[in-house]
Amino acid sequence: MRSVMAICLEAQLPVPELRPQADGTRHIEQDDLVWELQTWMDGKSAQRGRRDADASGIALAMFHRATRNHLASDHSSGDPKVEFNSLVGPAIERVPSSKASLQQLEKLSELARIKSEERGVIDHPKQILHGDWHPKNLRMTANGRVSGILDFDAVRVDSVAHELANAVLQVSLRRPKNLAPSQWPSGLHFQAGQRLTSAWRSRIGKPPPDGTWSMVPWLMIKTIAMETVLPIAVWGEIPGIDTQEWIHVGAKTAEWIRERSRSLAEALIPTR
Repeated sequence: MRSVMAICLEAQLPVPELRPQADGTRHIEQDDLVWELQTWMDGKSAQRGRRDADASGIALAMFHRATRNHLASDHSSGDPKVEFNSLVGPAIERVPSSKASLQQLEKLSELARIKSEERGVIDHPKQILHGDWHPKNLRMTANGRVSGILDFDAVRVDSVAHELANAVLQVSLRRPKNLAPSQWPSGLHFQAGQRLTSAWRSRIGKPPPDGTWSMVPWLMIKTIAMETVLPIAVWGEIPGIDTQEWIHVGAKTAEWIRERSRSLAEALIPTR
């Protein structure tokens, strides 16, 4: 995390600087957690939808340009990847009433793995990724520019297609705060994803590897499946959200993407 933040600072990207404590110590360890002091980043959190999608895509491209100049082998991929199938059993034990939805997510995740591998994701070059490109991890200025890139805890090494899939998914989800999960639309605000991929492509320079756009919807399914099941398997709940509704809407969204995988792939091809 520290080395990647240093790379970003060298590239003049807006990321926090790590600051030593008053006594010179670099971090505090407490309750198996590590706490560090970082500079404050002004601005408001980015929002899902089209408004901040362009700025998010541009910032993501600049991050990828900065990190691709450093050999991925020089950096750890962090913790080993969690196998999705290993999470389904514990999640069913915690929420047996959602067994059908969890099993549906398991099948969709496996199908997505097969489809993305058929499209060549395993052969794509790997580089350093942010790992959690989410609107809440971006700070925005009043005029709509990214003033801060936050939360490098999930930094890892993988193909760029994985990061694009997560970024598109997070900006496209329609989950209004004033509605219960049972009322969340299962469909995506895909126009926001279009804007993000076009903005990313306009700044990335060299084109992404062949097959990138055709595999993005399938990698989105893998992302939504993991995002839905992981907290249930580990903690058994989502604070403030009905667990069964959370699982059900995750399965609905994954199925919505599957049904439209081809049209979504075509829609996400950058227009500039």
